[in-house]
Amino acid sequence: MAGGMYEALLHLFAVRQKKNEQTTLAFIVALIGLGLVFSSFHLIRQFSHWFRRRHGRSMIPYYLVAIPRTVRKWSLRRVVGVPSLGHASVVTIYFVVNVVCLFVNMDRKGLGTTTNIASRSGWLATANLLFVIFFALKNTPLAFLTAWSYERLNCLHKVCGYGALIHTIIHAACYSYYFTNTGQSSILLRTSDIMGIVAGGSWFLLVLAAIFIRPWWYELFYYLHVLLWVVSLITLGLHRPDLSSKVAIGTVVAGAMWGMDRLIRLVRMIFYTVNNSATLTPLSNGGTRVTLAKPPVGGIPGKHTFLWIPQIRLFQTHPFTIVSAEPLEFVIASRDGFTGALHKYAVANPGVRLRASIEGPYGTLPDASSFETVVLIAGGSGASFIFGLAQALLRTKVASHVVTQKVVFVWIVKHNSQLEWFSHHFITLRNDPRFSVQVFVTRSSPPPPPLPPLRSGTAVQNQDEEKKGTRGFVGDDYERRQHLHAASSDSSIDLEKSSPPSDGESTLGADADPSIDEKKVLIEYQRPDIPGLIREVVEGAAAQESILIAGCGPGKLMDVMRETTADCIRWDGPSIELHCEKYGW
Repeated sequence: MAGGMYEALLHLFAVRQKKNEQTTLAFIVALIGLGLVFSSFHLIRQFSHWFRRRHGRSMIPYYLVAIPRTVRKWSLRRVVGVPSLGHASVVTIYFVVNVVCLFVNMDRKGLGTTTNIASRSGWLATANLLFVIFFALKNTPLAFLTAWSYERLNCLHKVCGYGALIHTIIHAACYSYYFTNTGQSSILLRTSDIMGIVAGGSWFLLVLAAIFIRPWWYELFYYLHVLLWVVSLITLGLHRPDLSSKVAIGTVVAGAMWGMDRLIRLVRMIFYTVNNSATLTPLSNGGTRVTLAKPPVGGIPGKHTFLWIPQIRLFQTHPFTIVSAEPLEFVIASRDGFTGALHKYAVANPGVRLRASIEGPYGTLPDASSFETVVLIAGGSGASFIFGLAQALLRTKVASHVVTQKVVFVWIVKHNSQLEWFSHHFITLRNDPRFSVQVFVTRSSPPPPPLPPLRSGTAVQNQDEEKKGTRGFVGDDYERRQHLHAASSDSSIDLEKSSPPSDGESTLGADADPSIDEKKVLIEYQRPDIPGLIREVVEGAAAQESILIAGCGPGKLMDVMRETTADCIRWDGPSIELHCEKYGW
C-alpha cells in the first residue's frame, strides 16, 4: 500500500516536472518572439530609410509610412519610471507573460496549489535569470539586430532582475508556508535548501544595492554587484545540482554567458595594453582631457570604451565617450571616485603619460550622414557624445553618400569655463558652412560690454541693454543679443587663443585662416527653448527630407527631447529619427 502511494507521488512529481519544463520553455520562446518583433520593426524601418534614399518617398506605399510613424509617435511618449511608452509596453507584456506562465498548464488535482506555484515560480526565476544576464552582456548580439546596445538594454536588465526576485520571493514564501503548516519545517534546514536561501538573499541584496547604493556610490555598488552575483550563481547551482532536473542547466547557461562575455572583454583589454599610454591634460572647471596612443578597432567618435588606468584605479574600468579617434580622445568631467582622482592627478602632473588600456568600443549610432538635417543637443559633459557625432560628420563630408545639408549644434553648460574643454573642436565646426553652433550658459553672468565715451543717458542705456540681452528664451530680440555678445571679448570663444589640436589629430579645417571672425562662437547667457528649437527645424524641412535629432545629457533634457520629437512626427511630414543618450552606465 505504502509502495503504491509512493509511486503515485513520484508520478505526480514527474507530471509537474514535465509541465514546468513545457511552460518555462514557452516563457523563453515568448520573450524571444517579442524581441524578434521589435528587431523586425527596426530592420523594416532601416530598409524604408534605405529605400527612400534610393528611390524617393513617392515610391513607398502610404501605409508603410503612416503606420510606423503612428506607432513611434506614441511609443516615444514619456511614462513615469521608464524612458518611454514603448519601454512601458515591453515591460507590461513581460509581466503579463510572467503572470500567465505562473498559473497556466498546472495540475491542480494531485499536488496542492501552493506547492505547484512554489515549484513553478522557482523555474520562472531561473528562466528570468537567463534574460537578466543576456541583457547585461556588453557583447550582446542585439546590438546588431536592434538600435540598442548594452547600455540601452540596461532598463530591461533591471526589469528582468525585479521579475526574478519576485518569483524568488513567491517560491520561498509558498514553500515556507507549506512546510511550516504541515509540520515539515526541518526540510528548510537541509543543505540544498540553505543554499537556495543564500541565493535568494543575494538576489534581494542585489536589488537593494541597485536602488539605494548605485545612485550614491557606483564603485561600491559595482563590487557588491559582482560579488553577490557570483555567490548567488554558485549557491543556486548547489540548491539544485542535479542536471536531470533541468534547472541546473539554466544555471550553467547563465554562468557560461557571463563568463564568455568577461573573457572577451579581458582578452580585448590585454591586447590594447601593449604599447599603449594615456596623456592627461587638466581642463578648467574639473575637466580632464585623456589622449590615448593606441585606438581600438572600430573606435569612431560618439561610441564609448571602458578606460583602464592602473595608476589611478587598479581594479576599475569606466566608460567614456570617444570625442576624436585620431588620436583617441576623451573629455571627462570630474565627480567623485575615479573621475575625481583622475582630475587631481592631472592637475598635479599636467601632460603626464600613464600606462593605460581600453576595452570596447560599444554603442549603436545612427548614420548621421544619411540625414538631410541633423540636430545635436547636449547638456554639460554630454557634449562628448555630440562632438563625437559632429566629428564623424566632418570626416564623411567628402563621401558620395553624404546628404547632410544642415547641422544645428546646441551645447548647454552651467559655466562658461567649461567651454575650454572642446575649444579646439569648435574650429572644425565653424569652418563647415553646414554647422550652426549655439552655446547656452545657464549660471555664469556675461561680462559687461566695453563702456563707450561718457555722455548723457549712456549709463542707463547700457544697463537696460545688458538686462535685455541676458534674459528670456529663444525668440527674444536675437539679432540684438548677438550684437551685444559679439561686442564683448569674453562673451565668445576666441579660437585663435584655444589650445591647438594634438599631434596626429584630424586637421579638418586646419588650413583655413585662423584669424577670420567666423571662428568666434557666440554665447547666450540664458536657458534655451529646446522645444521651440526642434519645432522650428522640423517645420522648416520639406516632407521628403529626413531629420536626425540626437542628444546626450541629464534625464530631464532627454525627456523634453522625446516629448517634443513625438509631437513633431506626422505621417505627411519629414522622416524624424531620435537618438538619446543618458548620463550613467
